[in-house]
Amino acid sequence: MEEEEYVMIDLDDVSRHIDIPSDAPYTLSGLDTLNPVLTIDGKIKLVGEYIETIGTCLAFSEKEEVSASENQMPQKKKIVEPVAKLHKILKFRLAALDNEDGETNNL
Repeated sequence: MEEEEYVMIDLDDVSRHIDIPSDAPYTLSGLDTLNPVLTIDGKIKLVGEYIETIGTCLAFSEKEEVSASENQMPQKKKIVEPVAKLHKILKFRLAALDNEDGETNNL
């Protein structure tokens, strides 16, 4: 049985230079290599590098729960639950950007 491993994807350095639409399609390949590649919208190519975390990072999910009792208005509360422990961060940098003419600009 294989053990699941979670990795946090860090796009902070990239997002300072380009706008990445939240609904853009993407392809993530080479996760088992030293430098995985993330291609966004078929135009933006990012190269990643694994960085070991200092200590353990925790990932959480958040959901809303509505509770109501007699004589009270329904109340919403947010519940945060741990999902996974992370030991690696996959930090990406911009490698290439295709312009509208289909030409690739290496960065």
